[in-house]
Amino acid sequence: MVNFPDVFSGTPKVFAEELVRRMRIVTPEGTITSIYIGDSTPAYNVGPWLRGKQWWVWDDNTNQYVPLDLGASERTWYTVSVNEPETSDPPVWVRKTADDKFVGVYIWSSTLNAWVSSNGIVFSGPTNLRPNPPVPLQQYYDTDIGCLIWYERNAWRTVSGVPGDIKFVAYETLSEALQRNPGWVLFGANEQAYRGRVISGATKDPGASPVTNLPVPSGVTPRAAFEVFGTGVTVAVSNTPPTAPYPTGIALWCLQKL
Repeated sequence: MVNFPDVFSGTPKVFAEELVRRMRIVTPEGTITSIYIGDSTPAYNVGPWLRGKQWWVWDDNTNQYVPLDLGASERTWYTVSVNEPETSDPPVWVRKTADDKFVGVYIWSSTLNAWVSSNGIVFSGPTNLRPNPPVPLQQYYDTDIGCLIWYERNAWRTVSGVPGDIKFVAYETLSEALQRNPGWVLFGANEQAYRGRVISGATKDPGASPVTNLPVPSGVTPRAAFEVFGTGVTVAVSNTPPTAPYPTGIALWCLQKL
């Protein structure tokens, strides 16, 4: 028992608590072992101090309690660096750029004797279980549409394709084509003149000064991007009568990536 006051005033419960607080366990060798639990900082060494969820110990140099340093017993789980680690222990490398941007996580492969990028497995599920709310650039494999998508520019879009890409898709209805291609719209959605036309390569660059025309074969007229042409043009033939049907073809939905 240590430092119990000569005069005590309090209830039996408080008295019992004060007794327990001051008790120590003495080993047969005479070493005193005790644990102090409380919020008030002890003024002298009363053994290890459990303060909430933290352990504190007495520092003889400063004559005060300091947080317990567990650094020597803590394992290093990963390395954070710009350059490749010189050792494979720990076997996890968090790679960053010189300006502290995250690059990726690498795992040491003893088989390859090299660091291997670990991209992880993308979450997957039906459309109605897409992450909500999503994190910008978060990826998700939508099993309903069989497509890898990500949340980009405040909307779910296919990972494939960049703004301005054009593609043809084989679906019977436009609604199904758009449902299975999030982030794409009907090419010509806001311009009726673009719809139903055969797309050809532009050869005139109005952005150059002077306007530049790329070389084209004889009989081919240079056209700028989005220039509408061909309305009313017929197919010329040498036979009589001078008419011919259009070449056989098939129509598909033409989509543009936003």
